[in-house]
Amino acid sequence: MTITSLADTIAMDRTTMASNLKPLAREGLVTVEPSATDRRARIAAITPDGLSRLKAALPLWRAVQAQFEESFGGDEAARLRTSLKAVLDTGFQPWAD
Repeated sequence: MTITSLADTIAMDRTTMASNLKPLAREGLVTVEPSATDRRARIAAITPDGLSRLKAALPLWRAVQAQFEESFGGDEAARLRTSLKAVLDTGFQPWAD
């Protein structure tokens, strides 16, 4: 996936995404290489070690999410997610400038 596409997917500025990928690349968890079709674009890909770490972290993330929902309330958490999605759906992109 290109860095730009990845940044758009999670509503992040492209340059911030590129900066955030650097330590992951140094750790060998992702690769960032020029695109074969567009030398201006850079492609980010998870490595086997990165996938392994992701699989190990996912149950921990799910446990924390469950704790949050229990503490905040399932209905409130659902409303929060709906509100955040609505903000993204407005097309408002302050990071685009």
